Amino acid sequence: MNAADPQELKEARALWLQDRCDEALAKFDAVLMRHPDHPLALIDAARAFGGRYQIAKAETLVDRYLATAGRTAAALALAGQTYRMIHRGRKALDSLKEAAGLSAPDAATGLELAMLLDRAGEMEAAEAVLSGVLARDPGFAEGRFFRAHVAIRRGDAEQALPELEAIAGETRHHPYLRTRACYALAEAVDRAGDAAGAIDQALRAKEFGAPDADPLRRIDSLIRKQGDQLARAFTPAKLAQWQREAGGHPPLVLLTGSPRSGTTLIEKVLDAHPGLRSSDEHDLFARFIAPPVLQPPGKAGTGDAGKRLLAADARRAAKMRATYFAGMEELLGEPLAGRVMLDKNPSLTELIPAWLRMAPHSKILVMLRDPRDVVLSCFLNYFPLNAFSVSFLTLEHTARRYVREMDCWLRLRDKLPPDQWRETRYEDCVDDLRGTAGGVIGWMGLEWSDDVMDYRETLARRLTGSPTYADVRAPVHRRAVGKWRRYEEWLAPVQPILAPLVRRFGYEE
Repeated sequence: MNAADPQELKEARALWLQDRCDEALAKFDAVLMRHPDHPLALIDAARAFGGRYQIAKAETLVDRYLATAGRTAAALALAGQTYRMIHRGRKALDSLKEAAGLSAPDAATGLELAMLLDRAGEMEAAEAVLSGVLARDPGFAEGRFFRAHVAIRRGDAEQALPELEAIAGETRHHPYLRTRACYALAEAVDRAGDAAGAIDQALRAKEFGAPDADPLRRIDSLIRKQGDQLARAFTPAKLAQWQREAGGHPPLVLLTGSPRSGTTLIEKVLDAHPGLRSSDEHDLFARFIAPPVLQPPGKAGTGDAGKRLLAADARRAAKMRATYFAGMEELLGEPLAGRVMLDKNPSLTELIPAWLRMAPHSKILVMLRDPRDVVLSCFLNYFPLNAFSVSFLTLEHTARRYVREMDCWLRLRDKLPPDQWRETRYEDCVDDLRGTAGGVIGWMGLEWSDDVMDYRETLARRLTGSPTYADVRAPVHRRAVGKWRRYEEWLAPVQPILAPLVRRFGYEE
């Protein structure tokens, strides 16, 4: 099929892979003008436009693809995969269900359907689909892994452990899958109370990422340098100036902090409020809005990001805001219509100055959790390996990454008006969810709604993108509070690194 692709389509794909996004989108538009019904042009263009948060256009292209290709099992499967990629999870699920109703899905399609069903809370249906896939292809390693991972959540370690150990030990499997299997083993033995075993499995998993670590650490070093430059450049006087220039903008709250600090829980609780909409961990701001302001074109990591931030004038900031809010409404699939926009993104702490240049009246909500529990959780759990998560390959680097982010927050916090920021503790959410959520809601300027305490019903209607989707669907519990105590022996070397923040945030006994 690729041999018949128009040359312009190949060129558009190449531009996209080179991250020359605007040129790629223009080329995709040109391809579709000349070949309006080319199936792969419609799909590839949809994925590209969806990746740039032009989601309504992307959705229309997928719909057009189905009208052109017909609602065959293969076409519905490809459409379903594309709907998922353009942030239309429900349409993805519906398409994949329809495809499976026409023909038994191949292994990859069946796994994707099972994973979406699981995210939707339809666990029995997910397991039924997965059982069918593995009956037809017993050696499908990705399916075997997912079945074992689901079994761990059910508490069935007896079934899961041998399967995961087999996958982790089979050298013919991709390192990604073996890594996931080791982290799943760490989760299983942790649940069984075996701290030493959990540490061993986490260390085993991290060995697969070690060969790729050095280039990612260099990128992380550039990000740290940029964060320092932004923090130094940001001042109360500049914020006041930006606020005067902006006048006003739609109500916006950035929910940030550190990974594994409880941001997903509070986000999903607040998202049930009728006066608020939330999104979780998208890349709109960090990839498409901040970089053009902070970095010279084509020269990432060079220059002084703080100076470039201060050089961004009111017109540039207005363009940033327009791009952001348009992208958010595309992502949500509906206008905000005066509701508060809550953007959950724990990777944006060091970009807060750039965020406030875009939307200077934003409120900043930072989730706190005992630093020792945060570091332990980041170390024991799987993250895709990138410049952000490369710090989690050792406990020391994990601790230093946490300290770096929280130190950055504290430096910025002291420069913000007191009513513009709020810290909320995970432990308070666990102990008094209603009272904690009520305090945050009032701070955001909203009235209380009983819908907030029915947040799990809202979750059932929306697919959760966060990796912790299964945890947040479960009733709130205290099992993760103070978990670090079981791992005190392994955390001892990093306790001095964390001690200042343990004291600063009031977690000393």
